[in-house]
Amino acid sequence: MNRLKEETLKLCDPHFHLFRPNPNIGQVKRYDAKDYFNDMKLLPTQLQRVSGIHVETVVGQMPGGPFIDSVDETRWVCSQLSDIKAPYGIVAYVHLARPLKNVEHDIEKHFEEAGNKLRGIRMILNYHPTDPSLTWSQVEHDRFTSDTHFHNSLGLLRNRNLSFDLSCHPHQVEDAIKALREQPDLRIIINHLGFLRNGEDQVHEELWRKKMRSLAELPNVFMKLSMLWFARHNYTNNPDEELFVRNRVNEIIELFGHERCMFASNYPVDRARDIDIPTLYGLFLKWTDNLSTSEKNALFHDTALNAYGGPLH
Repeated sequence: MNRLKEETLKLCDPHFHLFRPNPNIGQVKRYDAKDYFNDMKLLPTQLQRVSGIHVETVVGQMPGGPFIDSVDETRWVCSQLSDIKAPYGIVAYVHLARPLKNVEHDIEKHFEEAGNKLRGIRMILNYHPTDPSLTWSQVEHDRFTSDTHFHNSLGLLRNRNLSFDLSCHPHQVEDAIKALREQPDLRIIINHLGFLRNGEDQVHEELWRKKMRSLAELPNVFMKLSMLWFARHNYTNNPDEELFVRNRVNEIIELFGHERCMFASNYPVDRARDIDIPTLYGLFLKWTDNLSTSEKNALFHDTALNAYGGPLH
């Protein structure tokens, strides 16, 4: 009998968003907690969602740009998710390349709203010097990881038992690693397969591979297996593209180990790409069919809890 039919796996979704329109993500359709949980009801029967991590949608903030109140987002998300009464954690936005007193002030404000549900901070760093489409909203340059304030702020996250979600392109990884090596006790979570990019040549893929190997050498670094359409836009419908993505996912799991990799929905961003939950998680299950139960538990649940500081409430 197929093991997929025998097992029920607990699922922690370590990367989902709730959306309210803001200048950095455009006039997107509102996506509330009830919308997210309605989508997750469509999970394959082999999976039981038990918890999740909401990741900020502020994206970036630059001097003179539209201000987005990240603490208000945390307040709103907590009110949304508290009504559902399912365990969750929060990854909030804080601009880390500022004096430590300012960063500490903002973190305290997030703690006031989220309490021990605050598990980490994300400051998106995705910047491209020649392609504006690969620079995320209000990310003004690619020098943050060499900023002394940024380095000090990573130390503060470590001291507060918070993780850091690293979102950057492969060409930015080398500079990021210099900062990360200073914080061997800080849990680092790489977003979205390290941003292997669709439509690029073999040089890009080899650069990605080299930088992922460097990240994997740091034992405190974890990897989210998510937003896989960024690597191949049509992987859910095209067998050749699916094989490519599956092979890259397997490559990353081999590099980092099951205990440092986690599947995530990236909803509703993947939803906007017409990737539904049955298809997304059906592929995750298909790709892991030959793994042991403990390995699957890691990928679907346990790694996420370890990366984000333990059980969620």
